[in-house]
Amino acid sequence: MKKRFISFGGVIFEGCSATSISVYRDAAALQLEDGKILSSHIIIDAMGNFSPIVRQIRKGKKPDGVCLVVGCCSRGFKDNYTGDVIYSSSSVRKVGGSKVQYFWEAFPAGSGPMDRTTYMFTYVNPQPGSPKLEQLLEDYWDLMPEYQGVSLDNLKILRVIYGIFPTYRESPLPAAFNRILQFGDASGIQSPVSFGGFGSLTRHLGRLANGIYEAIRGDFLDAYSLSLLNPYMPNLSASWLFQRAMSAQQNSNVSPEFINELLHVNFLCMQRLGDPILRPFLQDVIQFGPLTKTLGLVILTKPQIIPSIFKQVGIPVLLEWSGHFFMLGCYTFLSTFVDPALRPLLNSFPAKIKYEWKRHLEAWKYGSGLDYKL
Repeated sequence: MKKRFISFGGVIFEGCSATSISVYRDAAALQLEDGKILSSHIIIDAMGNFSPIVRQIRKGKKPDGVCLVVGCCSRGFKDNYTGDVIYSSSSVRKVGGSKVQYFWEAFPAGSGPMDRTTYMFTYVNPQPGSPKLEQLLEDYWDLMPEYQGVSLDNLKILRVIYGIFPTYRESPLPAAFNRILQFGDASGIQSPVSFGGFGSLTRHLGRLANGIYEAIRGDFLDAYSLSLLNPYMPNLSASWLFQRAMSAQQNSNVSPEFINELLHVNFLCMQRLGDPILRPFLQDVIQFGPLTKTLGLVILTKPQIIPSIFKQVGIPVLLEWSGHFFMLGCYTFLSTFVDPALRPLLNSFPAKIKYEWKRHLEAWKYGSGLDYKL
């Protein structure tokens, strides 16, 4: 990839730090620590969750949720043929001053036939007393052998993995400045129930690459035009209910087994409904039809769980989610029926209007999850 980038005329400045960005009418200038200045039509902020530009835009706002992840890649797994997307082996427990619900993910690593990566993760509301990564790692070493049916003495630890993934309800993040666009995790385009947005980025890469190219070619580099590349997506906003439901609430009076029970009945219902319902969800793609069918079957299968859902997530969160669910239905309708009628007319529009409407059509499609194909 590096060679391909250079072959197209790209230049890589390794070991350089940027100190400031200045935006002018016809360019953006990047000031480097060594005094050099790089000018460009557009600056892509791909500095991740902790981008200093994002911190400036969000004005130091506390994340609405955090996913804490610890794990390792180890050698020594003899039965190394299967994987877990999400697995829970315990109920809510106390860690430090907080309650947490642990989840697991595991899969064979590509570095060798007996190499395996295992993650343990949890969702928390950031507040004083939240668990530390070192506390999670201590639990990980205690719980992982039982989860995988191995002894630590028989494993060679290749590398230890840990991370903090903050998420915000106000995502994706609209462009706040002319000629500067947030990209990847910096844009908040990842699902709040995933740790890291690699899968999300690959899903949106074609859309973003084409949109950025058209923005540069047409000089549509004002903040509004760039914001159309990171639009409101109701399926992403609707995912917040799942993150909330999977987070152990500190003052909740629901059963410690509630989260496991909820996940069990949800996955049971999705399995009954088949791959068209289950597979998009497992890949963090929320669609109106599958979500409606799943919720309906959950209510019919286990109606007694509904009061606990209200207690767990709270009425305000459910009301907010209902708005996103309604918009998810609207975007599905618009992408299914209005998009085919409008798309043939795009070439007759002026360049700026054409650019904007192409972004609207993309927002309907990706915001409803209809870009996903089995």
